[in-house]
Amino acid sequence: MEQLIVRPYTYEDAEDKLHLHLENREHFQKWSPTRRTEEFFTLEGQIESIKQMMKNSEEDTRYDFAIFIKKDNSLTLIGEVQFIFVQRGPKQSCMVGYHIGDKFNGHGYMTKALEMALKIAFEDLKFHRVTSEVNPENFASLRVLEKLGFVKEGYYRKNLKIDNVWYDHVCLALLEEEFSAKIASK
Repeated sequence: MEQLIVRPYTYEDAEDKLHLHLENREHFQKWSPTRRTEEFFTLEGQIESIKQMMKNSEEDTRYDFAIFIKKDNSLTLIGEVQFIFVQRGPKQSCMVGYHIGDKFNGHGYMTKALEMALKIAFEDLKFHRVTSEVNPENFASLRVLEKLGFVKEGYYRKNLKIDNVWYDHVCLALLEEEFSAKIASK
């Protein structure tokens, strides 16, 4: 497998981010409740998006990471990981979301990239618990989480509205000590 890099966005990534979202507009919309404005699909919209990501990180409310494949000293943006709904204090938790470009599906990139992002979440950002909510029809996403040790904790009926339809979701979670034990056993 090519080398993967997971890191926060910089303004220099705006064109690549625009290309990723334009190329995968329908693919990303399938599972996401977020409806993007037309402005989002412009270079200025991506610069503004990255600016907001940086602000969210500074405020410790959300963390967004770009996933790149490095090949022959060039980087190709293939996907994104987000840690959202950050709760500090006694909870120290967040929810993870992620997506990968359609042509990069099925190659193991998302599993490896999410593992790298979780290392950041647990070791650098000091989360104790990371959750995820996945449409039960999204078999690939469920498989990624299972490979990384996420445990199914529940089933939310009509949990999220996407394109005016309510969808059920499987709730999964991973604790810092479970992740550490899994990494140590490799």
